[in-house]
Amino acid sequence: MIRTEKTLSEVMEVLRGRGYVEDFNLLEENISYRDGGEKVNLSDIIIDKIYRFTGQNDPDDEAILYAMRNVKDGAKGIFVNGFGIYTDDRADAVIAQITFEEDQSGIWP
Repeated sequence: MIRTEKTLSEVMEVLRGRGYVEDFNLLEENISYRDGGEKVNLSDIIIDKIYRFTGQNDPDDEAILYAMRNVKDGAKGIFVNGFGIYTDDRADAVIAQITFEEDQSGIWP
């Protein structure tokens, strides 16, 4: 897990530039991240990196960002969940089903 001085939105912007453009939070609703796309099998999703953000002044700002990819269709996207008492149980259930294979290539924000 990476702890960074960057903000959540700054890291999201860097990841978008690297092709992580899909909204994988839609997996919580058991639907595709693509309009009209077929249901996604969570066993096809891999977590490349995990970032933790701590709210220095406000615990509401605590979050975890997951950079993910679908090995079946090549899509890359992000999944954001709260942290601590603000975690979302449905999001936790989705994340628990996804494999974490940290991507060691390149420089990550």
